[in-house]
Amino acid sequence: MTTAGPLIFTPNKRKDVRVIFTRTVKVFCQGKLHGQFPARNLSLGGLFIEGVTDIPVGQDCRLELYETGRRSSLILKFSGMVRRKVEDGIGVSFTGMEDDSFMFLQTMVLYSSDDPIGVAEHFLEDFVPKSASAS
Repeated sequence: MTTAGPLIFTPNKRKDVRVIFTRTVKVFCQGKLHGQFPARNLSLGGLFIEGVTDIPVGQDCRLELYETGRRSSLILKFSGMVRRKVEDGIGVSFTGMEDDSFMFLQTMVLYSSDDPIGVAEHFLEDFVPKSASAS
């Protein structure tokens, strides 16, 4: 699994671009299916899941998203942690994912954004070698 990096879900500390995301995700906690819920928004760092009210902040979870197309389908799997809990749902930060899941996230955020060029530039910031950024 690839580490996705932490994201704190507070309005003043959000660093990743969020886009509207209207898919359903399966949520697993402590190895058991907790349920299937709608996601409201998505970023490279995490997502907000509506309708989940009984998972505490700090709880590790696993998420599954089923993406189907005309000729193929795939199951995207993410490890996460509940970082924020509000009346109508939870904010989950990604703590790990497979490479194909990360590529899917990048694609979804890029194509759903109002500013795809700005998003692409943000993606590239993560690829600048540390030695180049120090000069």
